[in-house]
Amino acid sequence: MDTIKLGKFIGALQRRFQTATNRELTLPEINASNANFLLFISEHDRVTAKQITTELAINKGLVSREMTRLENAGYVTRVPDATDRRATWVSITPKGLTACETIRQIKQALWDQVLVDTSAADVEVFFNQLASLSERAKVFDHLQ
Repeated sequence: MDTIKLGKFIGALQRRFQTATNRELTLPEINASNANFLLFISEHDRVTAKQITTELAINKGLVSREMTRLENAGYVTRVPDATDRRATWVSITPKGLTACETIRQIKQALWDQVLVDTSAADVEVFFNQLASLSERAKVFDHLQ
């Protein structure tokens, strides 16, 4: 097996899903990239930009720009940490939660199209393998 092609396939999947998601999204100031940020934030009570950067493997500058965009649009709020002036807590707003429902529906519909002939058991195996690989790939985080 040519494992080098794994990167090609994963990258192509990501780009195609980004393009399809952008085509389907009609929410103001939301694109496929910051939609993923919003979903991540919605899954936590509050997070820091550093947590978003680390967990989603996105550069700090992009996260900062998108957090400003999402905050200005009313999807998130940012509050400075009272004990650490360098940290800012990001929380989702009710408007952000509503947007996340729409984003999840769009993403689910896209995956349903791609996985139409795949059994639930195979999807579960695929999911677990990708989750494991993603965890192992965190060894590369120190290179940033």
